[in-house]
Amino acid sequence: MKSPSIPLSLIGLAFFFLIVAGLRPQSLPFIPDARFSDAAISHWPAALHLRETVLQQGGFPYWQETILADGPFAANPLNKTAYPLQWLAVLLPPVLHINLLITLHLLLAGWGMWRWARALELPEAAAGCSALAYAFAPKVLAHVGAGHVDLLYALAWWPWLMLAVYNLLSASRTTWRSIAQTGILAALLVLADVRLSLFALLLAACYGVWVALQQPSPDGEQPRWQKLLRGIPVLPIFTVLTLSVTIPLLAWQPYLSRSDMTAADAATFSLEAGHLVGLLLPPHSGNVETIAYLSLPVLLLAGIAVFAAPRKQLFWLIALFIAVFYALGSNSFLWPLLVDVLPFLRWFRVPARAWFVVVLVSSLLAGYGLQTLMRTIERLRQGEAIRRLVIKRLAIAGWMGGSLFCGGFTLVALAELPTAIGFGVLVIGLLLGVTLLLGFYGRLTAHRLALLLTLVLFVDLAWTGYHWLAWRGPEAWLTHQDTLVEVLEAEAPARIYSPNYALEQQVAAAHDLRLFYGVDPFQLTGVVEAIEQGSGVPVTAYTVTLPPMELDADPDDERSADERLLTANQGAVPDTQTLAAWDVSHVLTTYPMADDRLELRANVDGYFVYANLDYEPVTLNAWGWPVDWPNLPDAATIARLNQQTLAAAVVAAISFLMTLAFVLWGIVRR
Repeated sequence: MKSPSIPLSLIGLAFFFLIVAGLRPQSLPFIPDARFSDAAISHWPAALHLRETVLQQGGFPYWQETILADGPFAANPLNKTAYPLQWLAVLLPPVLHINLLITLHLLLAGWGMWRWARALELPEAAAGCSALAYAFAPKVLAHVGAGHVDLLYALAWWPWLMLAVYNLLSASRTTWRSIAQTGILAALLVLADVRLSLFALLLAACYGVWVALQQPSPDGEQPRWQKLLRGIPVLPIFTVLTLSVTIPLLAWQPYLSRSDMTAADAATFSLEAGHLVGLLLPPHSGNVETIAYLSLPVLLLAGIAVFAAPRKQLFWLIALFIAVFYALGSNSFLWPLLVDVLPFLRWFRVPARAWFVVVLVSSLLAGYGLQTLMRTIERLRQGEAIRRLVIKRLAIAGWMGGSLFCGGFTLVALAELPTAIGFGVLVIGLLLGVTLLLGFYGRLTAHRLALLLTLVLFVDLAWTGYHWLAWRGPEAWLTHQDTLVEVLEAEAPARIYSPNYALEQQVAAAHDLRLFYGVDPFQLTGVVEAIEQGSGVPVTAYTVTLPPMELDADPDDERSADERLLTANQGAVPDTQTLAAWDVSHVLTTYPMADDRLELRANVDGYFVYANLDYEPVTLNAWGWPVDWPNLPDAATIARLNQQTLAAAVVAAISFLMTLAFVLWGIVRR
């Protein structure tokens, strides 16, 4: 197999999958059965706002006036103004921008894993296996389907950071280029997604210690532990490059509702022991946060790597155990202990995202496992005696039997699960077993074995990913409410409130309609309290959706989540005077409301448009809020915070460009 063939083949397979999944210039990713996607709800409006602010207003996007009664835009890390590649939105239409970044970061993720695996001296076939396993991991594709593209952006830089740490601490001498490169990659990870950076930076730091201590120390060289000092210059570079995220967050922190988050709030979507069954049975629906499936080939190959060289893989084995226990969140001893000792961890919520550590590590170990198999097959074909060859053949036969049992049991006894799950386990398990038996009976060369195993891996990943990722055109997420928008625009609302998210926020953004509700993790305490008071819906815990909608509160309710959404908060009594104080002139629902201060203006396509009779044009401050509302900064403070955000962005951007130029200059000189 020639050198270019493996990466080019992987790129071809990747594009084939994306096209089959529906990737088109005007489409956005969704989970096939889901009504909403963060790509449409959050990332499309963010790209649109950035583009329009720069091109039409010629300014910096300090502020947004669409959702949650207005609020800071650039200070919100989820809007990605601190992430350099997000500024491509100025050049590209929002949909094309998002799809280009998704495709680019999937390729970066695979390429980074390839480069890291090759640096660790894995053969090309094994490195290709690791690259495919990481970039197209079921959990990665499922989060893309959910529209969590910021997680993908961070995941793309993770193996590159691990490679940079390895190069920095394993080289015979230190260069400023390698230091700057490590600082840039660490910063890119934080700028892409602050939440995932908790796990990525911690794992990279521990990996650096492990690499330094594993290096030989011949006479006359510095002690191994002193190599750790090479990492110190990385810290100031990293600090300066991430100022555009850290400064705004620290400045706005006193006003954020996230500051009051309890351990119970932060433990949401903790893995449960039952979710670990997903290591063998790939879920084809459900909650993306609790997906544990890695792919049967990855699970098998990673297991081979660990059993073949447990001491060599000790660091990764420890990382896996810690990540699993952390991902269990409130269902294990580790996470509650850590959040008690380190309360700031509550800010990162969703412990199950530690499973991305498992995805990264298992993908690398899969390459090591394939390397072990290839070496064994080469020795076998050369006539060498292989220890416990009969036992290994029996183990493969046992794997096939286990796959038959698991797949058959799922098909017969677990009828509530989709047939595709049992069928997939059965077929993939048998394909793996047959391929391995052919290899261990000398019928395949090492490279052919690797090729077949990689193809089986692709089939498994594509089959699972196809159930989690599909693209939909604008008729499904943007233009589907055009009739409602026409009615609302005729009413000329000042600000709209809906108790059940009747007007989707990407539609509101497209038509400059201002909302007194919305979905965003970055929330100001004063706004949360205002929505709670105005909506009549109590906010008893941290929630990304305001007002809260308990769609899963009643286990006896057999309706789908979309059906329950149509009647969400139906019993709540809004405070029309508070709504009026926040410039809410209209209320929109998908059910009739009996309130003498609400006047029905239209009933179109199941949407009820009401006028707030208590509304009169009110005096708001320069940022769209009532003057002197509690737990919100005043206009002068907001102006100062915005200037701090701009200053941090300018310093970080200039520093990033200078550091990147230095790295590129060093590469060119070589």
